[in-house]
Amino acid sequence: MQKGEEQEISIKDFFTLCEEKDGTYQIETPDGWQDIGSLVQKRNKECYNLVLENGQELGCSADHYVWVTDDVNNPFSYVWKKSEDIDVQSDSVLVRSGDEVWDTGWQKVVAKEHIGTKDTFDLEVKSPTHRYYSNDIVSHNTGKSLTCDALADYWEMPLLRLDMGAVFSAHIGESEGNMRKVIKTAEAVAPCILWIDEVEKGLGGIQSSNRTDGGVTNRVFGSFLTWMQEKTAPVFTICTANNVLEMPPEFMRAGRFDEIFFLDLPTLRQRQEVTCCLLRKKNREPSKFDVSTIAKKTENYSPAEIEKAINNGLFIAYADGQREVTTEDIVREAAKFEPLYNSRNEEIEELRTWALGIEKTGGNAVLANSTPASERKRSEGDNFQGRSIDMMVDESDI
Repeated sequence: MQKGEEQEISIKDFFTLCEEKDGTYQIETPDGWQDIGSLVQKRNKECYNLVLENGQELGCSADHYVWVTDDVNNPFSYVWKKSEDIDVQSDSVLVRSGDEVWDTGWQKVVAKEHIGTKDTFDLEVKSPTHRYYSNDIVSHNTGKSLTCDALADYWEMPLLRLDMGAVFSAHIGESEGNMRKVIKTAEAVAPCILWIDEVEKGLGGIQSSNRTDGGVTNRVFGSFLTWMQEKTAPVFTICTANNVLEMPPEFMRAGRFDEIFFLDLPTLRQRQEVTCCLLRKKNREPSKFDVSTIAKKTENYSPAEIEKAINNGLFIAYADGQREVTTEDIVREAAKFEPLYNSRNEEIEELRTWALGIEKTGGNAVLANSTPASERKRSEGDNFQGRSIDMMVDESDI
């Protein structure tokens, strides 16, 4: 492929191309050509083949996101949905429908075929929307790697992603050998950042391992714990988890990680900052809105839910004579749906109690979105080369 050349290529062949020839590549998206960030190969993923009424097909993993609706005339029903959750009785997906990248339309899903377990490939699109065309179907990557990407860029270190699912093998002794290869690779590349995503899923079943898999999971887990405790190579280990309460207690004991961060729902001041950022993202000037009122009316809302209220307000304003969106539009739309906190408050409060303690004066984690940066910064933070440190981020699905 020559510089500036456009080429239609499968994602598997694209991975091969990147291995053979370094360079900066872009992918066509509804927002134009966008830079491609990290590439991820996932092993042993449940996969589906989506078939549309116009004959288009998309083979993808069960957790592949596409833009879906069950009512094409209702913009409020448009959502990102995993392929495994698509309803062939009602759902349609957004596809490219013309020569221009922004020409899109809806196509009914007529079949969803389970095609077994396969190795899959995924990529990160470095754009605000993280969306791209996959077989002309609008797809999405979640951007969860942004924290790790930011650390790798700030420290100017390579970022390694460990897929715990790829460590395990059906052959006797191979799983333990794979973990040793992981450790040797990380130490050979050091100094580097080792990122383990959704670590609680990869280490699930520890308690029953001796009964279910002959103790393989226990031995792999034990090797990893010993390495974390004894390693001297400068490998910064960062784990992310949606539910830290599912983690084995020995993995979470004091001293295992240098720091554990808990990302809670935004405070009033933070909701004001989030609202300003989201309005600028939509090319709107925050000074033209009553940001304080929006923040007060969105108590217990996550940033994603605040963005949904703003998006809905934009739709309403456009439908009403293409006028400009107002504070009242956003507040009104926010009141039309319940935040996740209202239906999962017990689970969220349990996580808060674990992280911050019963009296909110001290628990098992640092509240990442309220502690001043000056207090969170470790004295050795600017001298990472001389020691090995680790961090865990509990995203808590909020």
